[in-house]
Amino acid sequence: MTNHGINEVNLRFDKVAAEWDSNPRRIEMAKAVGETIRKAVKLCPDMKVMDFGAGTGLLTLALLPDVGSIVAVDTSEEMLRVLEKKLKTLQIANVRTLLCDVAKTVLPTAEFDLIVSSMVLHHLPDVQQVIRRLQPCLKSGGVIALADLDSEDGTFHADPTGVFHKGFDRNKVCEWLGNAGFTGVSAQDAYRITRAEADGGTRQYGVFLVTGGIK
Repeated sequence: MTNHGINEVNLRFDKVAAEWDSNPRRIEMAKAVGETIRKAVKLCPDMKVMDFGAGTGLLTLALLPDVGSIVAVDTSEEMLRVLEKKLKTLQIANVRTLLCDVAKTVLPTAEFDLIVSSMVLHHLPDVQQVIRRLQPCLKSGGVIALADLDSEDGTFHADPTGVFHKGFDRNKVCEWLGNAGFTGVSAQDAYRITRAEADGGTRQYGVFLVTGGIK
């Protein structure tokens, strides 16, 4: 990711971090994505997880009861600060925050059992590069689980700042995982976002989950 791209995304999320959790739909979606991951992946109490693009930790906290520890990674300092306040309030010791850009930072090898993200991919200029960089972070038998928007016409984001993709063809994301060495790749529905339209109707946007493992 270019510095310009990083700055766009960081500024976008730093500005909204304090109010991020006030939208009940975001909380509902994180729970739905977490439940879809729970059904697709066998979670274990000793699992070490990376949640990249963790933001305020909605998905992190949704998965935490079923895993051992989570490293919550994000490029937004303000988002992680909100999460750190939650961790302190809830007295949670098995979540660690990490401020870094996974597209550029030297990442640990064979450290995680599971890597997850939710609604992060469309904020990455080069999704394939990030997938390739994350793959070596997984232990043998590890799994990646990525949730994001199905292809849409660009109406999902009222403010396109820091948005590099109008959703994705989920089959293409599966292909990217296969190209990065993941096996058993599959995609499934994770959530549907319903929004009211100006004409009184509603519009739905699909959210998918793609999973794959390494031997």
